[in-house]
Amino acid sequence: MSTGKFDSDYYFVRKAQDERLPSLTPDEDTSRKPYTSERLPMHTKPLIFFNGASDFQKSNHIRPSDPAPDILFSGSDVLVKDEVRDKLLPLEIPNLAIQPAIYIDHKNNWHEDYWYLTFTELFDCWDRERSSYRPKPIDFDGVKIYNVRQYSLNDDLLDETPLESRRLFKMGGTLDGFVVVHVSIASWFGLSGAVLVPIAEYGVSFP
Repeated sequence: MSTGKFDSDYYFVRKAQDERLPSLTPDEDTSRKPYTSERLPMHTKPLIFFNGASDFQKSNHIRPSDPAPDILFSGSDVLVKDEVRDKLLPLEIPNLAIQPAIYIDHKNNWHEDYWYLTFTELFDCWDRERSSYRPKPIDFDGVKIYNVRQYSLNDDLLDETPLESRRLFKMGGTLDGFVVVHVSIASWFGLSGAVLVPIAEYGVSFP
């Protein structure tokens, strides 16, 4: 697979491989909200999550991470703390809704300083010629999504997209739906609970 000129500029924000980390599960009220794809009205109650891996950790004598990590994951979606949210706000990133969230840990402590990053639109910018993927897509509500093994980004599309509009986004057209961050702000996400995977190395050095 050949690489594009932008591949080295971007990272996937992935959950660290550590069984002590929580696996977020929404509470009943949160699960009824379209928080994964829509900007919720102002003054909506914060999203609430608990550790859905708690029973697995207990039965396998795995001590949950304590203190709670700086970055939490709900599938491929990301929750950050106040410090990262405060840095993101001035950037006015398109299609990004930063929504208040609470994490209830294994000790029933409420952590009220998290923010759920909701991308109301995806950015499908991976190159079909240079990436490695299964050719037969899955039709998901009329949208074709692919199982991608290795990624390379579309040079022409990124060339014509201002950096201000592609510093942080969620990858479209794939089963993964990873959050993608530009090298200029990647360090904001290189915190406990997360790992930054260079796009050029995904599927080669990283799973």
